[in-house]
Amino acid sequence: MKKIKITTIILAIILITMIAFTGVYIKTQNRMENKVKEYEFGRELEGGRVIEIKVATGDDGTQNSEDSTTENYEIVKNTIEKRLNNLGAPDYTISLNKENGTIRVELAEDDLIDTYAYFLTANNEVQIKEKDTDTVLLSDSMVKKAMYTYNADIEGSYQVYLELHLTKDGQAKIEEIKNNYAVFATEIDEIEAAQSEKIENKTETSEEQTTEAEETTENQDAQAETKKIALLTIAGTEYDVDRIEENRVRLKIGEKTTNTSSVNSNISAGAELALLINSGKYPIQYEIAENRFVASDITEQQMLYFSIAIVSILLIVFIIFIVKYRANGLLASISFIGFVAVFLLLLRYTNVSISIEGIGAIILVLIINIRINQIILSKIKIMNILNEAFSTTYKDVYLKLIPVIIITLVFCFAG
Repeated sequence: MKKIKITTIILAIILITMIAFTGVYIKTQNRMENKVKEYEFGRELEGGRVIEIKVATGDDGTQNSEDSTTENYEIVKNTIEKRLNNLGAPDYTISLNKENGTIRVELAEDDLIDTYAYFLTANNEVQIKEKDTDTVLLSDSMVKKAMYTYNADIEGSYQVYLELHLTKDGQAKIEEIKNNYAVFATEIDEIEAAQSEKIENKTETSEEQTTEAEETTENQDAQAETKKIALLTIAGTEYDVDRIEENRVRLKIGEKTTNTSSVNSNISAGAELALLINSGKYPIQYEIAENRFVASDITEQQMLYFSIAIVSILLIVFIIFIVKYRANGLLASISFIGFVAVFLLLLRYTNVSISIEGIGAIILVLIINIRINQIILSKIKIMNILNEAFSTTYKDVYLKLIPVIIITLVFCFAG
């Protein structure tokens, strides 16, 4: 029974090891594809993207000197950091040239790199303006924060919304706008419909119609359009206002739909707008000046040589275990290989970005595990009692590792 149990464990270790080191290949569209997740490497190992953004210039090619201050540059730098943190960017550095405001961002190259690049300069300005004029009725400074939400009706149609939370000044201003302007989507539709009808009536009216008929049409149109139109825009794009209550303005994101793809797209758009608004405002506009990939100084060949060196050292350790402790040494070596295989799979599926510091931590884990195995084998040779050797070893080792565990936790939560 004991031999069957040991054989089963060994076969399980062999299977996990094959998956970790060779992968699982499945035929996909006339080609074999490895379904095991690839490793994620940091900028030092895989290279990264360097993006430089500079203060945007006007049509005449000059910058606004009043806004071009060190304080504003710092605000933009901090806002970029908030955006990247909210996006979950795993590995980045930001530096600022205080003389001209140029900001350099170094990012790890991954599937979301283009999204990160877009958010570096994405506009998030919220305004309510009078239609066809430059009159700003509600400024960006009156918006405190934003959040997206959605609801569904009994037919399964979803509508996505963005709620803008206003400051005290914004609350007073929105009440004034609501009373004096057509700001709701339904109001605007009615006024625009009346305007369209006016144009059609003018087209259809012939030159032979009486002056009295023309005056009647104009009076009807004047009565229909009692308010001017106010439009809400975010980054220059118009959005329909659905509801205004207390300190909140609710906007529609897209149309009500039962299509899953459209719903997900609208939710993504709402989440993007909320992220941009909540990350802070740019007091000065920026534009991308440079976007390039920078290769790592560490080559694949160097990484291969390093891996071969580690494997060679482990093989030497396994040989020593087998020669010194015979069957127990062989089983310990097999269990160590299984530990390494599981550890590597965990690194892949927990989205760990492997850096030079991370490789150092991995080597430290391997050394600790080798030491634990060596102590257990020594005690088994003396005591000849497996369970007692395990318990005393782990109790002794983990008490000594408490300082290392504390330091590790501190560094995990450090910036």
